[in-house]
Amino acid sequence: MSELVKVAVIGVGRMGGPIAGHLIEAGHEVRVFDISEDAVAALVSRGGTACATPAEAAKDAAVVCVVVFDDAQTREVLTGVDGVLGALAPGAIIAVHTTVSIDTIHQLAAAAGADGVAVLDAGISGGEEGAKAGTLLTMVGGADDAVAQATPVLMAFSKDVIHAGGVGTGMALKLARNASGYMMMAAIHEAMVLADSAGVDLALLRRTIDETGVFAQALSPFMLGGPAPLPVDAPDGFRAMLDHVRGLGEKDLDQALGLATHSGVDLPVTRRTRETFAHVMRLAD
Repeated sequence: MSELVKVAVIGVGRMGGPIAGHLIEAGHEVRVFDISEDAVAALVSRGGTACATPAEAAKDAAVVCVVVFDDAQTREVLTGVDGVLGALAPGAIIAVHTTVSIDTIHQLAAAAGADGVAVLDAGISGGEEGAKAGTLLTMVGGADDAVAQATPVLMAFSKDVIHAGGVGTGMALKLARNASGYMMMAAIHEAMVLADSAGVDLALLRRTIDETGVFAQALSPFMLGGPAPLPVDAPDGFRAMLDHVRGLGEKDLDQALGLATHSGVDLPVTRRTRETFAHVMRLAD
């Protein structure tokens, strides 16, 4: 599918609008649907075609990009009245960019598969800035042939397309990535609470975090070979190194929790991290 094809974009808001724009710029025939007339009109002015329903947009499309809000909207535009599944021919591909549950992806893939249509879970990361710049990272789950056919279309708005595996793995990768981001946000928030409670200028905390490799440290579990517990036959030297780091971590976490108690603040993320740190170091079942 390296040639120019008909593409439908369902949902052309803050993310879908730029995605549709890049597809138009790449030369694809782009048909769009959204409840916002202004959003649709902006794309029509650039060469897109406005459609009254998802089905109308999807008619004769080779690829349908779905960029709506949640599971319910995704199900509605695919399988509801005037949904895209009723308009697609066998061999068409639906790329679901909306972050939805794994169950939703599998159910939609099964429904579409009965009609010879492939569903790809194609989570996107990079935010509005990446969408506007055409530099999203697209994480895809689905059959090899469908991913290969859709990739040239996806590359119109992506800096890279990562094929994670079968249906559901693209969304799993996206959800794991999102979870790590939000957990780090919570950790930094608690660090701010702790520092502020002790009278530390938060600008100094930000500088210290920036200059001491905290975010590189957050990736260290990859170097430890986890997440499974260390096998019983692991080299003694490696086990001793992990045990040493665990001791340092638990000591520092205990000190942080002690300061929190002294300052009268609650650090639930830090407390849970202390409780599970042996698992992080692969030293607990």
